[in-house]
Amino acid sequence: MTTNPDQRPHAWLAGSAMRAASDAGLGLVLLCAGAAAILAAGGMILRRGFALGPGFFPTVIGWLLVAVGIALLLRAILLRNRDDARWSLTSVAIITAAVLFTGFATLQWGANFAIYFGPSEFVTMILFGLAVAIALARASRLRAAGMLLLGTLIGTVGSDPEMGSERLTMGLNFLANGIALVTVMLGFAAADGALCAVSPSLLLASYARKVGRRLAWKPRLPVSLLLRVAGVLLVAAAFYADYVFEGAGYPVGPIAAFAAFGIASQLLGWNRLVLLMAMVLGRLLEADIRRALLISRGDPATFLRWPISGTLLLLAAATLALAIVLSAWRALPRRRPT
Repeated sequence: MTTNPDQRPHAWLAGSAMRAASDAGLGLVLLCAGAAAILAAGGMILRRGFALGPGFFPTVIGWLLVAVGIALLLRAILLRNRDDARWSLTSVAIITAAVLFTGFATLQWGANFAIYFGPSEFVTMILFGLAVAIALARASRLRAAGMLLLGTLIGTVGSDPEMGSERLTMGLNFLANGIALVTVMLGFAAADGALCAVSPSLLLASYARKVGRRLAWKPRLPVSLLLRVAGVLLVAAAFYADYVFEGAGYPVGPIAAFAAFGIASQLLGWNRLVLLMAMVLGRLLEADIRRALLISRGDPATFLRWPISGTLLLLAAATLALAIVLSAWRALPRRRPT
């Protein structure tokens, strides 16, 4: 006997109203973040000779955030009845295995080839990896692109690696060294712990929406109590671990902020994994772009001039184009059989 989708715990998570709220909420977040980045970078050096200044990258990301934010708000208004797609548990397992194998193969055999790579090749490799990440975000590639840009912007917070000037710190001393990846990860762990403490079935339903309905079940009372206790312990452990990593006198603001953002991401279906990936790769991307343009004396054609970098850049563009076409095709209204 099949289960009515509306009878599953917290079925409202997959409703059209929640999808519209997800697009609208993330669109507003991206608009605010993009506007703040543009305003904060307004007084920074954009370019000095052939070298990019500390304000160039935040400015570009800020305008991209504004563009994606507007697109999400328009989609929330125009495509309210659009269904989110998702990968099955089997597909998630296959994708995870493929990513782990690729990472292992890169560590084992990629070092011999990396010595022949320059900044241009590394830039296009990172862009190709980010394009694949967006393409694999089947639920909403537009939201994934927004989270990717947001993670890249978070990675620029702190001191500029070349000129040492502060970027996007808002005058807060504890942001001078940037936002640590471990703080964001622990904040997201605390978010899951808080959701589990409030309602284990809600946490399971939020994950079921991403990887299939098998996780959508309501634990019985003894199991539910154990999960609630585990959730409280996870929150406490996350804050204590952040204290250990950050040292005495650390502010609780960053981890609390990312815990709140993590709760919103989990309930509204925003891709947190893409944000974490962008935080790591975004810093490398900026550094290699600046090196490549400095070596080429400001010529952006350097990314297409060499065979490896040119091929990877074209593959990244093709991957994004295919993802856009598939997303647009899924968004088109379908005729129902009469």
